[in-house]
Amino acid sequence: MASTDKKSFSESLGTALSYLVSITTILGIPLALYGYLSAQQTSRVDRTFEFYKDFRDTHLQDDVNLLLEKFNAKADEVKKLLANNDDAGLTKLQASLLQDANANAALTRVVVFYDAVGPCVAHTLCDADATVALLQLPAQQLVSGYGAYVASQQQSGSPFGGGIYIVNGLPAKSNSWPWVSWLSRSTN
Repeated sequence: MASTDKKSFSESLGTALSYLVSITTILGIPLALYGYLSAQQTSRVDRTFEFYKDFRDTHLQDDVNLLLEKFNAKADEVKKLLANNDDAGLTKLQASLLQDANANAALTRVVVFYDAVGPCVAHTLCDADATVALLQLPAQQLVSGYGAYVASQQQSGSPFGGGIYIVNGLPAKSNSWPWVSWLSRSTN
């Protein structure tokens, strides 16, 4: 009878361990998935922050400020053109502001920068919420000031200028968990 008790105990222990392994596996899969998605989110935020550091280190903010100063100096003319829905006149005014070699070079540097950021966000390699927080305001300011001109310079098949519109059009920061927003963006 002792050997039967040992065998019964051994079988019970084996069954209990089997259940324990099953429960651990069931709990482990979501935890591993969450860990993976969190690491991916961190990577996207880090990549976005690298763009922001480049923006600050390469003095692109100075370029943005130069362009905005030139545009704001013509604020009265801009208001008149906007009131008359004169898109051609607005494009012409923006082009005249870029006759200065410094301003033209500044706009080119900024647009090329955003042409790297925009696709990074669009393909979920960079974090959209971090991009909104760190880089969207200058993009919005430039689209408001020079968007018509940049659009007039775009050519079919060329990525020039597309990135600034991507960053400009990002929705406000979401309040969802980071991996939930990533999943919703990747399914669109």
